[in-house]
Amino acid sequence: MIGTLNTENKLSNLLSNIHDAGYSDGLEQFLKDNLEYEYRFKKMEGSIAFRLNNEYNSRCLVINSDLGNIPENLSQTFDQVYSLETDNEKSLIQKLRFEGNKIHNIKLVKSEDQSLPFPDKHFDLVVLNGIKIKNQNNHFESELNDYLKEIKRVLTKNGCLCAGVHNKRGLKIFEREIGDDKNKKNFLSSFDGYKAIFNSLGFQVKSYWVLPSHEKPHYSGNIEDDVSLTWFFQNFDKKFSVDKKFSVVGKFLKTLNPKTRRLLVKQFSPSFLFYCYSDKIPENLEDVIVKNTGLKSLIQNIRHSKIMYILLDKFGEPKKILFCKLDKYDLKEKIFPIKRIFPDMQDPDEKITIENWMSGEILDPLNNNDVYLTMDWLTNFQNNTMSELLSPEEIEEETNRLKHDLSEIDAMKSLPYEKWIEEYKQYINSIKIRKTAVHGDFQVRNILVDRQNSSVNVIDWDWRFQEKGNPIYDFIWLSTNIMMLPNNTVDEFQSNLIGNGKATNVIKIIKDTMKKHFQHDLDFIKLQRFMILRFITIKIKDGTLGYLLYIKMLRVLSQQAH
Repeated sequence: MIGTLNTENKLSNLLSNIHDAGYSDGLEQFLKDNLEYEYRFKKMEGSIAFRLNNEYNSRCLVINSDLGNIPENLSQTFDQVYSLETDNEKSLIQKLRFEGNKIHNIKLVKSEDQSLPFPDKHFDLVVLNGIKIKNQNNHFESELNDYLKEIKRVLTKNGCLCAGVHNKRGLKIFEREIGDDKNKKNFLSSFDGYKAIFNSLGFQVKSYWVLPSHEKPHYSGNIEDDVSLTWFFQNFDKKFSVDKKFSVVGKFLKTLNPKTRRLLVKQFSPSFLFYCYSDKIPENLEDVIVKNTGLKSLIQNIRHSKIMYILLDKFGEPKKILFCKLDKYDLKEKIFPIKRIFPDMQDPDEKITIENWMSGEILDPLNNNDVYLTMDWLTNFQNNTMSELLSPEEIEEETNRLKHDLSEIDAMKSLPYEKWIEEYKQYINSIKIRKTAVHGDFQVRNILVDRQNSSVNVIDWDWRFQEKGNPIYDFIWLSTNIMMLPNNTVDEFQSNLIGNGKATNVIKIIKDTMKKHFQHDLDFIKLQRFMILRFITIKIKDGTLGYLLYIKMLRVLSQQAH
C-alpha cells in the first residue's frame, strides 16, 4: 500500500499540475506516472447508491467524499449534492474537477467536528464513504454512535444512510485501496458489529456484499438472498477469470451450503454496503425491477456507462439481463424488452432495457477451443453482414477525423501519430476490404462461450456498434484485449507482442483466422497501432482516463516496429 506521506505528496503534485495546466491536462500529466490512482477519478466507481433511486431524489450528502467519484455520480440522479471532505487538498481537487467537468449542482462543505452544519430532516440520502474516527483514542464505538445519530438527525422521514465500509476480517485477495488519511483511523468492524450499531439507533437495515470493495463496487447483492449469493459463488472464478489467482477461491466457494455461504460472506467479504432507513423503507428502483419481472434475486454489475442486473429465478437460474442508464428515476419508467436481430443490435434509447439471459461463461482467453469458437462466431457474423467495399473516401474521412481528435489530446503530442495514420491509410487502401457489421467493443468480458453447445453469445451492444464498418476492428481489439491479460498491463502486452507471453498461442490463432478470412497476410502492427489510436478517442468519449495506458502501448509498438 502506498504510504500516507507519499500519497499526500502525490496529491500536492497533482494540484500543482492542475494549477499550471488546467484540470484535464494536469490530471492527464499526473496519471502518466501514477496510473494506480486512476480509479479514484472514475465516476463509475461512485455507484454504491444507485439501487436507492426513488421518487425522493432531491438532496443528498456525501461524507468522506475523497476525490469526488460519488458526488459526481450522484449529480446525475439528485437535484442537489453536498460533498463533505475534511482534507483541504482533496476538497480543492474536487472543486477543480467539478468546474472542469462543468458540473454545477455539487456544493463543497467543511465540518471539522462530529456535528453536521445542516438543519433537521434535510437530506433524502446520506452516503458515508468509509467510517473514519478523528479522535486517536479507544472510544471508536461511542464516537461512531454519536456521529450516526447526527446523520440520522439530518435524514428525511423517507431518507436513507448508505454506508460503504471495510470489513476488519475481509479477505486480502483484493488489493487495499490507496490514500488513507494520516489523522484518522478507519473504523474496521465486522458485519455483526456494524449491523448491531445501526440497529441500536433504530435504523431499518438492508445489507449487501460488494466486490472488490465499496470503492470499486463492481458486483453486489443482498446478503440475505441465498439464491443470488449461490449463483455468484458458483460463478465467482468465471467473473474474475482474467486473474487466475481467483480460481482456487472459486473452486472452494462452490462446495459451500447455504448456512456456510452466508456465514462466510459476513465474515470475510472485503467490504459491505448497509442501507439504513430512518423510518419506513420506501420503494426503490430494484423493487420496481422485481415487481415488473417477477424475478426476486438479482446481482448488480457496475459498468462504465450503465448498470447491469443479472436476474435469477427461484432455482438460481439466470433468466434475464437488465440494463439501466445512469440517470434520475421516478419509478414510473417502463422496462423496455429488446431482441437483437441484425441490423437492430444497438441498445434503444430507453432508460431501462431487458433481454433474455444468454448462456455461456466469459471467454477464457488462454483456452484454444474458446478462441476457435469465438473466431467461428466472428467470421460467420461478418460473412452474414458483409456489404460493399470500404471506399477510399470513407478511409480518408475516418483518418482525418482521427487526426483531428488526437490533435486535441496533450499526451499524444510526443508521438508521431500522424505518420502512423498515414501508413495505415495507404495500407488499408491496398487491401480492399468489404464492410461488415462491427460490435465495436469485442473483448473478453463481452463474449460468452457455451462449451456444452459449442456456441458463442455476445453481449453489450452499445453506441460503438456499426451496421457497416471496418471488419478488422473487432479482430484487432479482441487481440489487444487478450494481450494485456491477466493484469491489464503494458508488460503483459509487450511479452505477448514479442512472442513469449501467455497468450502467444491464441494470438497466433486469431492472426491465422484473419489471414484466411481476409485472404491476406496482414501487417498486424500497423493495424493494431491504428486501432489503439482510435480506441484512445473512444476512451475519452466514455469519460475515462484509461487511454494513458494505451499511449504506453503505442510506444511499445513503435519500438517493435523498428
